[in-house]
Amino acid sequence: MSVSTPAAEAPAAARPPYYPALTGLRAVAAYLVFFHHFRPLALNEGGPRLVLGQLYVGVSLFFVLSGFVLATRYGQRVQLNARWWRPYLWRRAARIYPTYLLLNTAALARVYWPIPAGKLGNTLLLVFLSESLLRGFSSTLKYVGLPQGWSLTPEECFYVTLPFLLLLWQRRGMLGAVGFALATLALGLGLTALCQGRPALHGFFGSYYHLFNFTFFGRVLEFMLGVGLARWWGGRPAGHAPGWPWRTLTGGLAIVVTIAMLTWLDSPRPWYEGNTNPAAILLNLVAFPLGVTLLLLGLLTENSWLRTGLATPLLQMLGRSSYFFYVLHIGLLSIWWHDTFGWGRHIGLQFLVTVLLAEVGYRLFERPVHRWILARTQARTPSPA
Repeated sequence: MSVSTPAAEAPAAARPPYYPALTGLRAVAAYLVFFHHFRPLALNEGGPRLVLGQLYVGVSLFFVLSGFVLATRYGQRVQLNARWWRPYLWRRAARIYPTYLLLNTAALARVYWPIPAGKLGNTLLLVFLSESLLRGFSSTLKYVGLPQGWSLTPEECFYVTLPFLLLLWQRRGMLGAVGFALATLALGLGLTALCQGRPALHGFFGSYYHLFNFTFFGRVLEFMLGVGLARWWGGRPAGHAPGWPWRTLTGGLAIVVTIAMLTWLDSPRPWYEGNTNPAAILLNLVAFPLGVTLLLLGLLTENSWLRTGLATPLLQMLGRSSYFFYVLHIGLLSIWWHDTFGWGRHIGLQFLVTVLLAEVGYRLFERPVHRWILARTQARTPSPA
């Protein structure tokens, strides 16, 4: 879509600055989640296995990064009209849905085909909820298909609400953004209070545990911090602050300390109830994303060995294929691997095979399909009168 005034540009008209270290950080986030799910069997219970058990925080890292990247990309160019919304939503869907559809459909076929007699209606419902990403709202159905796909539901919620958040931030400042976050959380709390304990709803907003760990309503702060950093940063190129990289070091230390505290909480304790515990919620949904935000600020402003390492060509390549890796790492490949070798066996080799297949999948499927969809979107965008 091309129009006569810059304020009404299509969402992709301007190319935002590229931050190599943040692309490399995407790979790190995906690999944290992998080793959370597949802890080497050789490690004894407790100690290192407990630490690996906290690496689900890689999802939080993804969410903060997503808030920063998308707010940087769309910034001041939001328009609440159909001509702006159509290419915006198509681009967001093109980014995540084709790969998810391919691998999720394969996983569903592995589990539900052939359909047992008398189960057609129930199976079709499960397939619909899984393919449409609506299953992420359900505390009982969130793992149908690819289990890690639940995280795409809050991501999609963020895509839909981001334009409103950006406009609120522009017109009302920080007060508007805080109001947005509080209203989002209040809506989630209200829906959970209304829906929990109702079997007919199949677990939709079925528990506060689910709300705070699996939904956009409970995790809105992670996205908000990324958006806030992007608005403060203003889309300028990465710079170099003289002296020690204290922001990078402090952010990294905050992340390590948060994981250590989550590990301590996860040790057997009669009063600990997983991430429904208020201390765990604060660590996972407040302390950790705050540490990530400070780390991102350091990677944007400071020269450090970490920024240099994340910006290497290898990490750039792995970062670009990290989404395919994330969607691939649990599914047909992991089922076959553990049917063949047993659970927890040869995890290092499984990791390397997953990395290689993700790179192949990115180059042969994700990237070409994404470009094809974007080309069709641009071809169908009307020119100005």
